[in-house]
Amino acid sequence: MNIYFDFDGTLIDSKLRLYKLFQHLVCDSNLTYGQYWSFKQRKVSNQVILSSQFGYPDSKIRVFIDNWMILIEHEDFLIFDKPIIGVADTLKTLKESATLYVCTARHFSEPVMLQLEQFDLLKYFRKIMVTHQKYSKDELINNYVPEYCKSDWFIGDTGHDIQIGKKLHLNTCAVTSGFLSRQVLMEYDPDRILNSVTEFSL
Repeated sequence: MNIYFDFDGTLIDSKLRLYKLFQHLVCDSNLTYGQYWSFKQRKVSNQVILSSQFGYPDSKIRVFIDNWMILIEHEDFLIFDKPIIGVADTLKTLKESATLYVCTARHFSEPVMLQLEQFDLLKYFRKIMVTHQKYSKDELINNYVPEYCKSDWFIGDTGHDIQIGKKLHLNTCAVTSGFLSRQVLMEYDPDRILNSVTEFSL
């Protein structure tokens, strides 16, 4: 059996990084961390936040998006990431009965590898698959795990993760430790919804 894990929001908590980056790029923002994530967990995009809360025109929103993509994986902001509490123990247990993979939509492989090493998580995974914003997650799994089967699991924190799992006919598990609320995740009809990956068991 294989288990495919999304990275941000599933294995690591990257919410502080994203909030810090938003505040860095929107100098006039007085949104608190809680207010920002109240929007995001209801699936309100940064573009809508900028338009509705700060009156940004489309041209200014485009500049924000360009700068966001440049800085989102910069080391100055990655330092705010931290592993989900208890995730190492969960991975250690799951590895005893399954083969584990990371499948992430990050732009660059090196920061992912560095963070996994930093958090002492790399040793639990057979392969780290990164889309580089060129490939889809299902393409990566098809290319690198040809033996995947319907008993496998895809675990992630977004609706897209659940859709990918269903597209591959895998079991799906959504976690609320990341970017979307339980109510929003339920709309995608995952097989399980958990507060954290640390609650997952086979």
